[in-house]
Amino acid sequence: MKSIILILILTIALLINIEDLSAQWIQQNSGTTQSLTDVVMIDTTTAIVVGRDGSILRTTDCGSNWIDVAAPLSFIQPWKAVDFCGTLNGVIIGEFGGILITTNGGINWQTRYIPTEQKCLSVLQLSPGYFYVGADSGWVYQTADTGKTWTSEQISTDPIRALFEWRGAYIFTFGLPIFALTPYSLFSSTVFPSSSWAETALPFQIHISQGFDGEFCNGGGAGFIVGFQGDDRAAPIILRNSVSDTTWYDVSPITKEDGIFVGVSAPSANVIYVCGTGGMIYKSADGGDTWTVSATPTTQNLNAIYFYDENHGFAVGDSGVILHTSNGGLTGIDNQENHLPVKFVLKQNYPNPFNQMTTISFSLPVKSFVSLKVFDLAGREVSSLVSEELSAGEYLRQWNAAGFPSGIYFYHLQFGSKAVTKKLVLLK
Repeated sequence: MKSIILILILTIALLINIEDLSAQWIQQNSGTTQSLTDVVMIDTTTAIVVGRDGSILRTTDCGSNWIDVAAPLSFIQPWKAVDFCGTLNGVIIGEFGGILITTNGGINWQTRYIPTEQKCLSVLQLSPGYFYVGADSGWVYQTADTGKTWTSEQISTDPIRALFEWRGAYIFTFGLPIFALTPYSLFSSTVFPSSSWAETALPFQIHISQGFDGEFCNGGGAGFIVGFQGDDRAAPIILRNSVSDTTWYDVSPITKEDGIFVGVSAPSANVIYVCGTGGMIYKSADGGDTWTVSATPTTQNLNAIYFYDENHGFAVGDSGVILHTSNGGLTGIDNQENHLPVKFVLKQNYPNPFNQMTTISFSLPVKSFVSLKVFDLAGREVSSLVSEELSAGEYLRQWNAAGFPSGIYFYHLQFGSKAVTKKLVLLK
């Protein structure tokens, strides 16, 4: 009898373990039942989530524990969007024009305000003090001093639902491209130096269609806009614009549920994720050519999705839903070794040239001690970004060159007996 009971216990335990292994996305306890509107990741374990109930949730352990860091603030409003530039500096915007900034990775926040009453919808931070805010009346607000002073321009009569930037290398003399998405068109401009906004109509084939979010691939590559189109039913849509394209093309999944795609995250030129109503998450591993649906443990609407790299990501939505994956949405039963890098690669930093902040990415096929350092033109070491043993995988490291003069620098990656050096250009 005891042996039978033991077998039953072991069987149940095995079934539980198999269920855990097969889970693609893990639902976490956010501590709230209100709608969560946006999420950003600072590294593979640290994330910030904002919500309509005024909560600002922060985790440093992949979401196992969430702390509401909004408690010390003197005012609370429905927070709409969050964006970070590097690991320390971030911005949160609220529907009633409230602005919060952080300089210590989201632990503490300082208050700022848009100069007029506006319902804010989107934010883009380009450097610690330089960011844009989009409002529902088509106004775009810009600050270069962390929100102490502002300039503004009404570029549309429609809501500015998303603000995003080109995330690859760019030619400094032509400026960094930035984009403002409304439900029906995409506005583009440049900064460093600045240019005027230009409008491009979105190529929707059906009259009742809208765009909700957009993003260009991390490190360079295609851009993606998500939304819906339809007359008698809402059909999720994904538009893509590759570097050589002159327009945006529909690359939506052939088989998809009714609903709306409202969020997109493109951690690399190959891997793209989109999320939407009814718990929908789709993934492409070939730059948007084909899409596969991910099984999620919720039917709540997902309002935002963010991936730090190809594997580590969060999705947030209604009723306090937070989903997390550390394997790119793959089932645990899948052989993870098949998805590890097969060779040692050091990629070109982006943006390049850059103004103050740039990102360096590299791939490791096996566990090894890694050294990543930055040198000036005379060969002097000016910064050490990595000096530790790392497991096989994809990595991103940022260099904040705020205290360094303009010029040519070199970054050198040492991996075991292998080494690669590449050039980067700092222009202020």
